[in-house]
Amino acid sequence: MKDETNSGAFSRLLMPGEPRMRAASHMIFWGTFIGYHMIFFFPILPERVYDADTRLAYLLYYARFIPIYYGALLLAGLSGKPLQTWFSPLITLLACILVTHLVTKPLYHFYESHIGLENLPRNFQLIGKYYLRGWLPAASRDWYVFVFDLMDMQLLALPIGLKWIRRGALGDLRRAALEKDQVEKELKELRAQLAPHFILNVLNAASVEVDPFSKKASEYLIDAADMIRFALYDTRSEFIELNRELDFISRYLKLETMRSSQRSRIDFESTGQTATAKRVPTLLLTTLIENALKHGVHSTHEPSYVKINCHIDPDTVTIQVFNSKPLPEQSQRRKSIQSGLGLRNLRRRLEGHFPDKYRLLVTERPESFLVYLQIPLEP
Repeated sequence: MKDETNSGAFSRLLMPGEPRMRAASHMIFWGTFIGYHMIFFFPILPERVYDADTRLAYLLYYARFIPIYYGALLLAGLSGKPLQTWFSPLITLLACILVTHLVTKPLYHFYESHIGLENLPRNFQLIGKYYLRGWLPAASRDWYVFVFDLMDMQLLALPIGLKWIRRGALGDLRRAALEKDQVEKELKELRAQLAPHFILNVLNAASVEVDPFSKKASEYLIDAADMIRFALYDTRSEFIELNRELDFISRYLKLETMRSSQRSRIDFESTGQTATAKRVPTLLLTTLIENALKHGVHSTHEPSYVKINCHIDPDTVTIQVFNSKPLPEQSQRRKSIQSGLGLRNLRRRLEGHFPDKYRLLVTERPESFLVYLQIPLEP
């Protein structure tokens, strides 16, 4: 908990959340940067300390690094991911030199027109004569101006170095957060696996215990465990072998028959090439049958029925699900219409997997509901 608190405080220090805090941190840095360099250089020229023009010249000289810094970062950012590749230092250096030249040249023209270079210290006069020449070098000595631009890079080492350190630290924090999330995800998955394993073990143990007293109850528990195992481990892929889906449906209907045999009749028939290894969307047929049971059997206490016929051809599978409907007053009371959400979701899956390649017909009568579905088989 303490490490998380320290990590959060460090992250807020590197990347303040509020824009005002970020702006304040930048202003404090640049104020310190300018003040430090002015205090450092003034003792060299003590006779100029009280000269307003000299103070203004030095203030503007060091303040120009503010647009240089942000302009260079902007140009470097045009390369894609700034400061994150092996050639980023070279791109940043070239961007800094270019922006330095574009900012410094107008600055010396300002000195010349408003102060006069002859009124400034000698170092301004020596460098200024190069910046006051044309934008394009005409003579070999005109190229010296870029040497002065390069020399100024030493003053940008601190802000750009801090920028790199900050980005690296933020990257480490993000990687640590991702690793933490991954560990938590793995722990959750492990817990999710342990709980089903426990349930399966309990069902298997219970089936053994009740077997001497009731074979039917023992078989019920074994089938329930097999269905849970199938739902947990065999339905993760988008498609599944048709024979495995039909086997699951058979077990499912067997349990439903045992559950509601006193008042309902459930018939299931599968014909054709039932041993095919071709595939269908996982649990798509099961969803259709579950929808019929939900609205035809479980929605009423009156006698009901569900009849299912599945025929497998070499390249298609056709299934018809015919079920009774509850009395009108019961249907209104439940506010759940069979042709609603379940079939809408089914159509959505069919459109996603078999656009214009399936047939879905729904026939609704006052006392019954029929769904006809034909889909192609995937190899």
